[in-house]
Amino acid sequence: MDNEKINQIEKILYSEDFNEALTQVASIEDPEMLYVLAANYNWDNGLNIPKAIIANDNCDMSTGLMIFYLADGIRLLDDKESVEQSGLDEWSEFIKKVYLLIEMNSLKTSRVSYRPELTKVQAFKLRKANPDLPAIFLEGIEGEDIEIPAI
Repeated sequence: MDNEKINQIEKILYSEDFNEALTQVASIEDPEMLYVLAANYNWDNGLNIPKAIIANDNCDMSTGLMIFYLADGIRLLDDKESVEQSGLDEWSEFIKKVYLLIEMNSLKTSRVSYRPELTKVQAFKLRKANPDLPAIFLEGIEGEDIEIPAI
């Protein structure tokens, strides 16, 4: 990834003008930039940037799956009821939306890979508890591994 794109991602991540950051996310046309942005996002800053990434038409399945796991989506796969009863309504709605986008194959396919960091035991338990779980949630997406610069 070139320095210009990295600088644009840095501006979004460290912007103090929240609306400007959201506008910049919406204007990104490069799926790899969205992937790198999501990988470097500080989740303590809320869900607005991840929501903007998911809403971007250039967001791909790899980025969506990464966001799902970075947002603690494994809790949804482990125990859907606890997510609904968590009292974290914004997070609960977000994680369910991302799950459905992935399940319905509503995000673009790209050449970028993403594999969830699940142990064999975790994958086995998830498969056993959710026999109809789409394989993508356990196996991830094959493709090219891209270097994620630390920003």
